[in-house]
Order: sequence, then structure tokens, then C-alpha cells
Amino acid sequence: MLSSSFSLRRGAVAPLCLGAALGLALWAPPAAASGTIDCQIDDKAVAFDAQIVFSHGLAGAFTNQRYELTLKAKGAPDDLRALELDAAALAHHWFHGAELKLHIYHERAAGRHGAVELVIETRQAGKADEEGAYAGRYRLDVSDLPDGARAAKTWTYRGKVACSAG
Repeated sequence: MLSSSFSLRRGAVAPLCLGAALGLALWAPPAAASGTIDCQIDDKAVAFDAQIVFSHGLAGAFTNQRYELTLKAKGAPDDLRALELDAAALAHHWFHGAELKLHIYHERAAGRHGAVELVIETRQAGKADEEGAYAGRYRLDVSDLPDGARAAKTWTYRGKVACSAG
């Protein structure tokens, strides 16, 4: 009697488990694939490091952004020489097909006007439908309006940038 009772329970549990598994599969939201973007500049004038998490798809968003910018060249104001920035600094981006472009902008929070504007334009090194290595150029403009001055002084730096996405 015990064994027939056991086999009855086992037979009843299998459809219940299958139904629960099917219900969970239908209820579960679709998986969202994400990747990372890393960009580096390291030349005589500028050191820059970007780390970004992005989601794949048409409305792919950038999240968990971190940008570190260090000016090695002399001349620019001390308070704009070493910056740690987050998502608020990303003014615009383009990441589609074979192109990856970032536009980063930061202003002084208080006091006289001063700003840093970095534009990165890269193209994919491989095939357009594969993610991987990107190479290109950057332009960094640092501006400062000294006390009593009528015009801002601007320093411009240009060079090569390397990025990867995956």
C-alpha cells in the first residue's frame, strides 16, 4: 500500500512541477544583455580612462559610468587638472555600427567660469557587425575665465584614443 501511494504522489507531483516551471518561464522578464566600454588616452598631455556599462538594443542605455581625466601638460588651472566624473558629465554619445563617440563636458560648480570639454571619435578596427577594438582621435578643450578678464583662456589638446567594447 505504501508503494502504490508513493507512485501516486510521484505521478501527481511531476505535472505540478512542470506547470510551475512553465508559469515561471512565461512570467519572467526577458534577459537584458549588457556589455562594457573602456576608453584610454595616455599621451604627453592627457591621461583619460572611461569605464561604461551599456545595454544592447535600440534603446541601449549607458549605466555605471566612470571617467578619470588628468592633464599632464602645464598651463591649465589646478582645479581642472585632475577630475573624477560620473554620468552627469556625458553630454552626448553615439554607439552604433562601426562608430563610438563620446562627448564629455564638465564646468566648475562655483566661482569663476571654467570648463572641460572632451570629444572622442572612434571607428571600429574590425568588421562593422562585430564588437571589439575601436581607435580614433580626441580633442580636449580646457577653458578658464580668470578674475577680471573679459575673455576666457583656452588650452586645446589633441591626440589618439583607444576604446574597446564587448
